[in-house]
Amino acid sequence: MYEVFNVGKTILLDGKPLSLVTPAGVEGWIERGIPHSYRYDQVRDPLDGQMKYRCLYEKDGADVPFVLVSDPDGGDGRVILFDQKPDAQPLHL
Repeated sequence: MYEVFNVGKTILLDGKPLSLVTPAGVEGWIERGIPHSYRYDQVRDPLDGQMKYRCLYEKDGADVPFVLVSDPDGGDGRVILFDQKPDAQPLHL
């Protein structure tokens, strides 16, 4: 499992920064044909202490991975956590 820290406004994964992306941001990549990939890792939910999955994206040309977060205008802007590892990309759930 990876070690995650929240340092001010930066989320660190194994000491390296993560960027944030919303589902709408990923849809924008798709619309513009920007190559990207995604994967899931397990983290402990800070609210209930249970192990859950989060989605990490890597975009061509970006130095750091992106973690999927909810839209702050329509939600709380937190990292989206899944109880079970989704079979499909999170945008199509």
